Amino acid sequence: MKHIILLIIGALLISNSIAQEDKKKDRRSEKMEMMTVWKLTEHLKLTEEQGEKFFPRFRGHREELEKIHQEQRQLMQTLQEKIERGDEIKDNDIKSQVENLAELENKKLDLQGEFITGLEGVLNNTQRAKLIGFERRLRQEVKDQMRENRKEKKRSHEKRGRKKGFWN
Repeated sequence: MKHIILLIIGALLISNSIAQEDKKKDRRSEKMEMMTVWKLTEHLKLTEEQGEKFFPRFRGHREELEKIHQEQRQLMQTLQEKIERGDEIKDNDIKSQVENLAELENKKLDLQGEFITGLEGVLNNTQRAKLIGFERRLRQEVKDQMRENRKEKKRSHEKRGRKKGFWN
C-alpha cells in the first residue's frame, strides 16, 4: 500500500513539474510576443489604425511560419532518429531530405514576400521596407541583450568577490 501511495505521489510531482515547465515556456513566448509587438510598433512607427489592421495579419503570418518550422523540425528529427538507430542512410534519403528542406525554405520566402506585398494600403513603403529586416534586427538585439546580461552578472559576482563556480 505504501508503495502505491509513493508511486501516485511521485507521478503527481512529475506531472506537476512538467506542467510548470509548460507554463514557463508559455510565459516566455507570451513575453517575447509582447516585446515583438512593442518593438514592431516602435520600429515601424505604427499608428493605432495601422496597428489594428497590421497585427491580426502579422499573427496569422507568424502562425503559418510556425507550421513550416514544425515541418522542418519533424524532417530533421526523423533523420536524427535514423542516425541514432544506426539505420543505413542512402543517397536517395539525403537527396529527398535536402529537397524537402529546400522546398520548405522556398515556401517560407514566398510566404514572407506575399505577406509584405499584401500589406500595401496598410503600411507605407518605408514601413514595409523596415519590416523586411525587422526579424533579423530583433534577434540580434535579443542576443546582444543576453550577452550584456551575462556580462553584468559576471561583474556582479566579481564585485562580491565570488568566483563563478559549478553551482553559481
